[in-house]
Amino acid sequence: MNRRSFLCALASLAANLGASGRVGAGSFINASVAVGYDQPGRAIPDNFIGLSYESAVLASPEHLSPGNLSVIGFLRGLGPGGVLRLGGNSSERTVWRDTGDRSEVETLVITPAAIDALAALLNALDWRLIYGLNLARGKPEAAAEEAAYVARAAGPRLLAFQIGNEPDGFGRWSGVRPQSYDFDAFLPEWQQFHAAIRARLPTAPFAGPDIAGEQRWIRPFIEAADDGLVLVTRHYYADGPARAPHISLAGLLRSAHKAEPILEEMRSISKSYGLPFRIAETNSIFMEGQPGVSDVFGSALWGVEFMFQVAEAGGEGVNFHTGDAKAYTAIGPGPGDVARPLYYGMLVFKEAARGAALLPARLVAPVLNMAAYATRAADGTLKVCVINKDLERGARVGIEAGRHFASASLLRLTAPSAEARTDVTFGGSAVDNFGHWSPRPPKVFPWRSDFFVEVPAASAVIVQLSSR
Repeated sequence: MNRRSFLCALASLAANLGASGRVGAGSFINASVAVGYDQPGRAIPDNFIGLSYESAVLASPEHLSPGNLSVIGFLRGLGPGGVLRLGGNSSERTVWRDTGDRSEVETLVITPAAIDALAALLNALDWRLIYGLNLARGKPEAAAEEAAYVARAAGPRLLAFQIGNEPDGFGRWSGVRPQSYDFDAFLPEWQQFHAAIRARLPTAPFAGPDIAGEQRWIRPFIEAADDGLVLVTRHYYADGPARAPHISLAGLLRSAHKAEPILEEMRSISKSYGLPFRIAETNSIFMEGQPGVSDVFGSALWGVEFMFQVAEAGGEGVNFHTGDAKAYTAIGPGPGDVARPLYYGMLVFKEAARGAALLPARLVAPVLNMAAYATRAADGTLKVCVINKDLERGARVGIEAGRHFASASLLRLTAPSAEARTDVTFGGSAVDNFGHWSPRPPKVFPWRSDFFVEVPAASAVIVQLSSR
């Protein structure tokens, strides 16, 4: 079929395949996605999806526990095998047990009961743990005691310990070290903690350096770290700080290019040293998010694209930083807990990518702010995820799959607008206050080589192509 015939076919099929979501809003521009179906692809790790919590949450043992039916429901909704990371700025104020050895700052006491509840939660979910220890104000011996208890409670659920949170900021914004604090000052401190922990736990696994932005720390850190380094970690925020005048939703939705050089360097580091990498803390706008940007539907579109970017770079996974008081949290206070828009973005990635291989996908979308990714499941099912970040224009997207399929079905991610905080749906359904999501039975269409799908402005869709 020549291009002119292909475009004519797009117009003739519009009434049948474009009738879901806000199709009538705005104009539609022709685009296409060509998939390299027969390419080997890149396997997406089963533990790719993750959340990051402040260590402060452990001061209330009831929150991260099997008894918190809302939280366990939301995490279970993201599938088994995920990764829970504990750390953040509040890790600088934690103490293990209540020994009376406190600094001048307000401290957060972590008790064995909190760790036992956390371990029970991980077991119930079949998730794993990255556990942060207090390098900023802690002591090596106390960290070793804490690590020994965590390792015993978590058992095989323990993925790694992290010593310190964003140590490249200790002197620049945390104020826990002189402003001159640099890598040469950090490394001996890290090694002292590492040695104390390994003396108690000879096979303890570690991740690091968990930096905020000083990428140049990573290679010398890997080269200097002793045995036990199993994962390279860093943080990433698309923009910030919160409340800065330049922050906007349009800017967030055009920020993908900022991550590209960082992820390419992480890919190179991972390949050079044979170590996987993970974005262990991430979100839209640092300093707890920007209202009207981080907590609206557009953040879901940003989030699902960023996850695919990390997967495309060969990353092991992504941990979105969360917490009730934060504008960017994926799980927020309701009454009860509620799925914020970002949670829906994570859910889209899970449905599109879990247990699949990421395939080459070439998007042609003149003048549109769009992204597209394709995955192939073990049974040969092809899923194409099209993310339309354009705030005004819809797209009529042709799918060039490279082979014949029997049928096609759609799962749409929609909301009243990019600025909407509520009324988000995926597959025609919302997530309830206990993390339950039941998509409506999808419409199934016969596959044609000239298949296309309409993707309204500020929406996303998973197109599933099956041989049955």
